[in-house]
Amino acid sequence: MTNELLSPELLPLIEARTPRYTSYPTAPVWSADVRTEDFDRCIEQVQAPAAVYVHLPFCAEQCSFCACNQVVAGRRQAGERYIAALETQIRGLALPQDPLPVQRIHLGGGTPTWHTVDELGRIFALLRERFELLPGADFDVEADPEITTDEQVDALASLGATRISMGVQSFDAGVLEAVGRPQRAERIGAILSRARSHGMRGLNIDLMYGLPRQGPEVFSRDLDQVIELRPDRLAIFGYAHVPWLKPHQKRLEAFGLTDTQTRLTLFLMAHQRLMAAGYWAIGFDHFALPGDEMAVAAREGRLHRNFMGYTTRPDVELIGLGTSAISEFQTGYFQQTANLAHWWKAIEQGKPTLEKGILLSADDRMRQDLIRSLMCNLRLDWQALATRWGIDPLVDLAVDLERLRPMQEQGLVEIDQAGLRVTTGGRLLVRNIASAFDAWLHRPGVEAGPRFSVAV
Repeated sequence: MTNELLSPELLPLIEARTPRYTSYPTAPVWSADVRTEDFDRCIEQVQAPAAVYVHLPFCAEQCSFCACNQVVAGRRQAGERYIAALETQIRGLALPQDPLPVQRIHLGGGTPTWHTVDELGRIFALLRERFELLPGADFDVEADPEITTDEQVDALASLGATRISMGVQSFDAGVLEAVGRPQRAERIGAILSRARSHGMRGLNIDLMYGLPRQGPEVFSRDLDQVIELRPDRLAIFGYAHVPWLKPHQKRLEAFGLTDTQTRLTLFLMAHQRLMAAGYWAIGFDHFALPGDEMAVAAREGRLHRNFMGYTTRPDVELIGLGTSAISEFQTGYFQQTANLAHWWKAIEQGKPTLEKGILLSADDRMRQDLIRSLMCNLRLDWQALATRWGIDPLVDLAVDLERLRPMQEQGLVEIDQAGLRVTTGGRLLVRNIASAFDAWLHRPGVEAGPRFSVAV
C-alpha cells in the first residue's frame, strides 16, 4: 500500500459510507417481519459442522468509543438471569442432531470476562450439552485485559479455550482518558504470556485509530508497543463515530475528532510499520504473523469472512445465541432483539426473540459469495463464478462493473476477461469495491447515510 492513497482525488471515496459488516445483503434492508418459523427451519436443517456465537453483553463500565451492543452492570444478579435465559434458549434449539458438531465457538460481547470463573464454566457446560467441539476446533473468547484475571485465563484454558482476543484501542494515557478506558500495557503483556503458557494460539489485539488525541506521534508509539508485545494477530479498526446509534459517543466531540486525512495517514502508518515488523496483511484491516493460521489461510485462498470478521474456518453456518446475536445460514440471516430487557423477557415468557432478518434469493447467495471472495482474496475469477453460479459475469454483472469504472481508472482495481483484482493501493478501499456488487445497497430508497460507516 502506498501513500498515493493520500491523493485528494481519492478522499471522496475514502469518506464514502459503506455497509458496516460488508457482508451481503445490506443490513438496513432486513425485515422486521421475518418469521420465527423460518429461523426454526434453518436450525432444524443446519449443516454440520457449524459454528456458534454467544453474545455476552455485560461490561464493568461504558467506554466512550464503543459501538457494540453492551450493558453496564454492577449487580451480579444480571449475569445469573442472563445465563438462565441462555440455558432456556440453548436447550430449546431443535437441532438436527444432538450434540451438533461445531468447528468454532466464539464468546463475544460486551465483555465475556465480566462473568466469574463459575459463570464461564456454566456457560461452557450449557454449550457442551448441545454442541460438540471437533478436534482442532476454535474456542475463542473476547477479553478486557484490565478486568481479566489470571484465574480466568487459567479457567478458560481448562475449559478448552484456544484463543483470546483483547480490545486494546490505545496505550496512550491521554487517549485512554478521553475514551474512558483504564488500561495498563503490562497487564496486556501478562495475559498474552499466560495464554501462551497454556498453548493458546492466534492471540489477537484490537488496535483503534482515529480516536481523540491520537495523532501520528501518539499512534506511532501505540504501534511500537503492540509490535513489542508481538501478538499473533492484529485487527486495526478505524473509530466509527455513530452518535445517532450510540449517543454516549457524543462525549468524544469535546476532545475533537480526527479528520479523514489524518485517519488515512494513521492507517497507512500501521500497514507500513506492521509489514516491516514481519506481519502479513489480511484483507483490509487484519494482520497476522506468517506462521499464524490466518496468514496461512490467506496465502492458500482459504480465508473466510462472516459477521465476526475474518476466520480460518470454511464457509459453515453460524448459530447466534443471546441478545443481538446474528445467525448466518445458507438461506438467510436472523438477528435476536438487541434490547436486553426485551430479549430475556421474551425468553422467560416463551415468546419469539427475533428482531429482524432476511431470506436470501439465488442472486443474493451469488453476490454473497462474490463479495466474500473480494473481501478475503482480493480477486474474482470469472470462470469460477460462471461454473459455480451458472452466470456470465461480464454480462450479468455489467451494471456492477460499470460502478467500478472510476476506481478502475484510479488504479484501485484491475478488470479483464479473466477476472477482477484489487491492487495494492485498492486494498484499503476493498469495502467500496465490494459495495458495487451489493444490489440491495443500490436499490431505490436505500441511501448510504448515517446507517453506514465511513470506509476508513
